[in-house]
Amino acid sequence: MTEDKKHLLADDFEPSFKETMGGIRLPAVYWNVPIHLFILIPVTSFIAYLAHRVDVYFGLEPLLPAPLNIVLFSVFFPLGIFIVWYVYGYLAIKGEGGPATHLGGTQKLVETGPFAACRHPSIVGKFSGVLGFGFLVNSPIFLLVVIPALTTYSLISVRFWQERLCEELWGDYYRGYRQRVPLVVPRPKAIAAIFARHLGKG
Repeated sequence: MTEDKKHLLADDFEPSFKETMGGIRLPAVYWNVPIHLFILIPVTSFIAYLAHRVDVYFGLEPLLPAPLNIVLFSVFFPLGIFIVWYVYGYLAIKGEGGPATHLGGTQKLVETGPFAACRHPSIVGKFSGVLGFGFLVNSPIFLLVVIPALTTYSLISVRFWQERLCEELWGDYYRGYRQRVPLVVPRPKAIAAIFARHLGKG
């Protein structure tokens, strides 16, 4: 990475919690909303329906007793939405762009906030949301087969496609970041630092 590419690194400015959550109003973020509403959610619902039909065919019983599955859905699904919302807002502000590479991606490399916890924190949120949805439909095939398959695909995709694009943009800076920060398993100290910073600002 040459010196003239240092301008591609995010500034030291740290957005407040309110500013971060308000980042969803930025065009780079809200253009992703139709993708989730009209593509991902219907597709996931259709896959869940097919998984349920496979359950019926093989005579598989629901994996969890009610109302435990509803309780877990009520925890994991909203948590997933919150994490994705927070991560996308933070990325749009700090990275000066959106999360979707097909819509231009970010202009700057972000290594702080949720991206200090892991390189792809939005996957954590999406996993939580899909897991919560899986608890709601309570399908053994969806929970034990579909979710692991989707998670594996996501990990392979970001590691060998998205991160290759990041290397092309930021070169040694990104390679150094990749060596310091885990792929998707968040570092507890980084998460604690996020809470401390926001709580400290009141």
